[in-house]
Amino acid sequence: MPLRKRSRKVPRPRTYTPGERVQLRGAYGVTGHVLKVIYRNSPPFFGYLLTVGGKEVEVAGRDVVDPPRPLLEEWRTWCADDLGYEYVALLDDARLAQLQREWTEANPVLARDYPRYMPRRIEGVEPVHRAKIVKTTERYETWSSNGAHLRVRHRHSWWLRCPCGLHEVVESSHAAKTRKAEHDTPLGQDPEQPGSDP
Repeated sequence: MPLRKRSRKVPRPRTYTPGERVQLRGAYGVTGHVLKVIYRNSPPFFGYLLTVGGKEVEVAGRDVVDPPRPLLEEWRTWCADDLGYEYVALLDDARLAQLQREWTEANPVLARDYPRYMPRRIEGVEPVHRAKIVKTTERYETWSSNGAHLRVRHRHSWWLRCPCGLHEVVESSHAAKTRKAEHDTPLGQDPEQPGSDP
């Protein structure tokens, strides 16, 4: 009885077609376009010919990944809370066009067969503001005056960002939460009447 072929443990990398936008692995934001898919037998090689920064570069297939799609990831996060259309209402025309490009790039078959699923504006939908708080830490090292001690100081900052264009930094988590509560639209009640019941 023949032995069954063992299953492949490592998933095969996704194959990109010429014209697709890709990113180099480990280099966030360094993107290029696929010119050609390369297969060679001696020595065995699978890769791509890319245009990166105006130059043609030959890259192995394992070093090519999907490009960053920040607006699409943010839109999906809002869709998880059923606020996709409210997020789109916050975007200006240029960023909405970028979101639609990213969605089309990530879902080519869906964009071809069902274009109505593309993120779009709907009349009458009011924008909902929700600021995101990100904590950052900066490390400062200084030596004492006689050089005997290394003093390490960490400076924390809290950044607030909202798709409406809000970008602020504060020095404490309490101030960040207070500013977020002031900026965010209360869900479940009329924004013009903050004291109304949900």
